[in-house]
This record gives sequence, C-alpha cells and structure tokens, in this order.
Amino acid sequence: MNLIAAVFNMKGGVGKTTTVYNLAAGLVKFKQARVLLIDIDPQGNSAAALGIPIWELKTQLKDVLQRRCSINDALVHTESGVDLIPSNLILAEEEIPISGLPGREVLLRKAIEPLVENYDFILIDCPPNVGVFSINALMASNGVIIPVDMSYLGLLGIAGIERTLNLVKDYLDHGVEIKGVLATRFDRRNKLSKEVLNSLNKKFDKKMLSCIIPETVKLREAPSHSQSIFDYDPKGVGAQAYRQLVDEVYQWL
Repeated sequence: MNLIAAVFNMKGGVGKTTTVYNLAAGLVKFKQARVLLIDIDPQGNSAAALGIPIWELKTQLKDVLQRRCSINDALVHTESGVDLIPSNLILAEEEIPISGLPGREVLLRKAIEPLVENYDFILIDCPPNVGVFSINALMASNGVIIPVDMSYLGLLGIAGIERTLNLVKDYLDHGVEIKGVLATRFDRRNKLSKEVLNSLNKKFDKKMLSCIIPETVKLREAPSHSQSIFDYDPKGVGAQAYRQLVDEVYQWL
C-alpha cells in the first residue's frame, strides 16, 4: 500500500512547498523510500527548490494533463533522489483549456496510473486556491496533509479547507481523508502561535502531527541553494522538525 498525499491549503505562505519538498527529500534520505513529487502549483517552487531550472523545461505537467505526452516523458530524476513531475507558470496559462477537457477533475489521477506502483509515496504540491489543479490533486490522492501557519488567518481558513474536502466527497464521490495537520511557522516567543496551536490540537486531536515546524530563516534560505534543509542546515531546528515529520509520515505505510 502506498500513500498519495496532496499537501493542501488555500492560504498562501503556510509552508506547503517547504513541507512537500523537504518531506520528499527526507523520505528518500532517511527511509530509502521511493518518492515521486508532483508540482501542480504553477509557481513551480518545489521543482526549483530541488534544483530544476524550471524555465528550461521541454516537457512538464501541463503537457501530461493535456495528453500531449505521457507521464514518463515529463519525469525528472533529481540529485536528491526524489523523482519529479515539474511545472512552471505556463501551467497557469493553460488552466482554461485544461478546465474544458472531458473528465477534467481526474486528469491527474488517470495520468499517474502507470506510475503508482513504482513509488511508496507520491506527494503533490498544490496551489493556494481551489481551482482545477487543486481539485485534480485531491481527486488523485488517498490522503491530505494540511500545513497551517500559526496565525489567526491560518486558523480561520480551516473551515474553507473542510468545505472543499466535503465538496469533493459529495459532488465528485471521492472521500479523501485528512491524514495529518501540520503546525508551521511556529514562534515560541509569540503568544498567538501558542493559542493557534492549542486551538488546532483541540479541533483535530489525533489528526494533529506531533512535530511542529518552527519559524526559522534557514528554511527560507535552503531553496535558494537548491538543497533540502537536511543538507543546508542539518543540525538546525528546522532539520530536526522535518526529520520528525519524515518519521511520522513513514509510519503511515
């Protein structure tokens, strides 16, 4: 049994990309897992963080979704050991044509079918909205990881996430489950961080991941060096937190 997980939140700046690419790299580095990362966020930040020159792509996810090439044609092997289906801003330019295709909600699910058995984990970096790309990610997944930053607006956005998951279940007949809620950008000096974390623990209980991702500049710097936090700052608090996340997520297999 493998895990196909969308890393999803409609709010930007919560650490989706930081989480997905560090989790992918950590699962390979520490667990020798077979990991595929799908970057369905048109910003292409996951691919860029893994050292891929996203503006030089000859094939990418948009070509797969439009059936112009197979999923294998767009597959990139990165130095971290993570396999990747990359994107860039051209994916956003193609959103309207892709939205008009038959079976638009399951384009990604059908595209990855030939690869599913090759991986222990397939992680999908979602855009910060509820559009055709996020819906495709959710429809392709059997679990959702929700990063939530420690802010009032982060907490407020939970209702919207739950509504989206219910719509996917009710209207598209796909009951994707929340596998874990991850507290991100936690500042122990900040009273609000502690209050938001307490509220999340009360609401999600056992769905809350025990690791807490701290607010640290090293996590923001690492992508500019095309490195995971485990290589860029291996002894830092960010690396320690994401190593704990790797251990927790690996137990889901």
